[in-house]
Amino acid sequence: MREHRLAAVVPTLNEAAAIGNVVRGLRAAGACCVLVVDGGSTDGSREAAHDAGAIVVPEPRPGYGRACLTGTEAAAGHELVAFLDGDGSCDPAELRLLERAAASTRADLVLGRREHVQAGALPWHARLGNRLVAAILRARTSRPVHDVPPFKLVRADALAALGLSEAGYGWTVQLIGRALAHPALKVLEVPVRFRRRKGGVSKVSGRLVPSLRAARAMAAGAWSATRRRGLLVLMAKAPCAGHSKTRLEADLGPALATSFWAACLCDAGARLRQVASATGLYAAAMTPSPDDAVEVRRLIGVPALPQRRPGLGEALLEVSELPAPFTVAISADVPTLPQVLVLAALGALRRRPAVLGTCPDGGYYLVGLRRRLPRRRRERAYLKAPMGTASVLEHTRTAFGDVALLPAWPDVDSVKDLYELAEKLIRDPEAAPAISAWLRDHGIRAQEAG
Repeated sequence: MREHRLAAVVPTLNEAAAIGNVVRGLRAAGACCVLVVDGGSTDGSREAAHDAGAIVVPEPRPGYGRACLTGTEAAAGHELVAFLDGDGSCDPAELRLLERAAASTRADLVLGRREHVQAGALPWHARLGNRLVAAILRARTSRPVHDVPPFKLVRADALAALGLSEAGYGWTVQLIGRALAHPALKVLEVPVRFRRRKGGVSKVSGRLVPSLRAARAMAAGAWSATRRRGLLVLMAKAPCAGHSKTRLEADLGPALATSFWAACLCDAGARLRQVASATGLYAAAMTPSPDDAVEVRRLIGVPALPQRRPGLGEALLEVSELPAPFTVAISADVPTLPQVLVLAALGALRRRPAVLGTCPDGGYYLVGLRRRLPRRRRERAYLKAPMGTASVLEHTRTAFGDVALLPAWPDVDSVKDLYELAEKLIRDPEAAPAISAWLRDHGIRAQEAG
């Protein structure tokens, strides 16, 4: 796995004088792949990058953001992706600083804050625009950020979760703004050097009028990128013996129950990502512990938060308090839950303060809340609920008051539930592909229910 851990993306246009040293520096600093995204250089930049050990990715479409998006696609399969300019203004050796910071703090986005700026490297109008954009980001998110730098390192799953689309110079603003606004992502600044460019000509910051025009566009982009979005949250434990699916474990044994739960998480995570992408919402998981968060994130591919206080009721209360206009918490043990029911929950929240997805056993598989629902109702619903009993749905419904109810959908707690699921997946294996594969691999068939 180590050889595919960190890729560096370097957008380039006519920077032959610097690009070779940038590539060699990144390779020496630990990048397994350096992807030079070339926008049509005519000065030998592509040849210099290739000779230094880079993979050259042509991108004829204009725009810094377009180059970053293309580089992101080319970096698929890596855990971390770094971005920096190819003009030599960033010191590629400092990639090690950003990587160490990400490893030690579990940060999702590490920004190389330009604290040590060489004379003449950053004109006054570029500094002013940068400060203005950073101030907007701070004001809109109440989170500390002081620079919109060219050098940054981001976890690949976080990059995917942000759904970036900006093709121009506002791409970095969109990246930082959305990361700051996402309740489950951690953003960190690390001081780095910033030097005068070694080659090429600045497309923006070297000239006053283009700099001011770019600053205005980036300020507007900062406002848009920090818009609060609804949040989809998967309630999940890591697959571990004695920790998850304990009722199923008693009948199947630890190994089978644990591998089944891992398949469940893969299917639930895929559905969560699909709905979030289709609706423009953020996605995350809520887990019982930091260790659970690491493993669940690995399996489902979305950021994961460890709960602060133990218990399912406490976890649901914490979800409802996350900074989002509304939250939808979804159980991970309803692996065939169709997207249409999640979309129906979102529609119901436009009209009602709360929505519940009901289970046939008297529980619920989904709870959606608008932020305006009073805290005392949320506490009554979650902290005083008879969790795990047939009366929990009715208790929660009464506590919330005005609630929309979704059609019932079965969860999987027992061997009987598992066989019923197997029967359903015979007819529609794509409803839960990972579980369908698990059932085939372990020879479990619907008729075994008898």
